[in-house]
Amino acid sequence: MNIDRGPGVVEAAPYIHAFRDRLVVVKIGGELLDGGPVIERVLPQVVVLARCGLRPLLVHGGGKQVDEACTEQGIVPEKHRGRRVTTPQVRDVLVEVIGRQLNGRIVAWLREHGVQARGFADGVTGAVRATRRAPTVEGDKTVDWGCVGDVTHIEPGSFAPDGEWSIPVLPSLATGPDGELLNVNADAVAVRVASDLDAAKLVLLTSVAGVLESSTAAGPISQVTASKARELVAEGVIAGGMRAKIEEALRALDRGVPRVHILSGREPSTLLREIFTDEGCGTLIVPDAEGMR
Repeated sequence: MNIDRGPGVVEAAPYIHAFRDRLVVVKIGGELLDGGPVIERVLPQVVVLARCGLRPLLVHGGGKQVDEACTEQGIVPEKHRGRRVTTPQVRDVLVEVIGRQLNGRIVAWLREHGVQARGFADGVTGAVRATRRAPTVEGDKTVDWGCVGDVTHIEPGSFAPDGEWSIPVLPSLATGPDGELLNVNADAVAVRVASDLDAAKLVLLTSVAGVLESSTAAGPISQVTASKARELVAEGVIAGGMRAKIEEALRALDRGVPRVHILSGREPSTLLREIFTDEGCGTLIVPDAEGMR
């Protein structure tokens, strides 16, 4: 059985040189946290990035796992337009499942493999600031979001308080003005961190290979400009969950992030091949000014 070990040293060397000491934000989709893929495939690649001199920063959610935990506790998950209404009781489940269990597992694995990392237990949520989302009025219905926050800004000094860079592992939780924990969208956190901290790249790891032009396409589109991506959305070629990813990618480009990558986190070495090779293996979204290679 052939196992993809990733790019060779000669091929990767120019990219290692170009991105040394640069921030790379990696958002891990919640679907990758169910079972072993994130541990078995993604995190070893993050270790390689760190040992090659890059500065990876991880962001994750865990919506599926929270839904399962709520059901086990007899809590009926309430959502509006795909976004979770977060009562204090649900917020407690979020903190336990996303903050302590999932986040703790990722941080522990990184530390066990010789890489310094900081997570929820180390106070990284203090770096992400948010305000409570105001109730939404739609016709005769008012939606009270509860403990849901909208990210306002990032406190960069919170990521390296002692001057030494440890891999931050951010759960989809933020700190409100009065210190309360708020449920925030993981994609929104990743975009804001990448833009505010001048990241070289934002990588959105999902369960699919990238952006496909059709359901029968042999592989993902290798590279697409922002305007072309908008065209594909308008034409309905990009829809569903991928549309949401593209919208976040475009938001990141609008905020000055120079590169956004969408790729699968389920296959071996995809993160390394996307960052350290010419051809990559997912979809790269670039600003219009750069055009196509």
